[in-house]
Amino acid sequence: MVDMVRISEEAPINVDELMEIMGEDRELVRDCLADFVGEFEGMMGAIRDAAGIGDGESLEQAAHALKGSLTYLAAKPAAEAASKLEKSGRNKTFLTLEADLASLERECGKLGAFIKGFSP
Repeated sequence: MVDMVRISEEAPINVDELMEIMGEDRELVRDCLADFVGEFEGMMGAIRDAAGIGDGESLEQAAHALKGSLTYLAAKPAAEAASKLEKSGRNKTFLTLEADLASLERECGKLGAFIKGFSP
């Protein structure tokens, strides 16, 4: 289990901010994290699909949705990675698409590992 007091600043989630967002409601935190885990693969699938076919509008929408969820969970590193993909989709600039997608997957992997060991 991850001790909330000993979370480093490099953690994938800012626990203090998350608890503030959730009104210090630990049950709500658990529920929201569980919901996110349940929806994550579908959200990433939509991003991968849009990126794979170069559909800027769909990429923007899918990345925006994931970014919103990540922001709500105070998962700033992953939210920033999703934001880059959102901007790529909006601007239809795909030069760094593969690297940005890899970055998002890496950050979300860290987030997933964190969530598995986290107990609010």
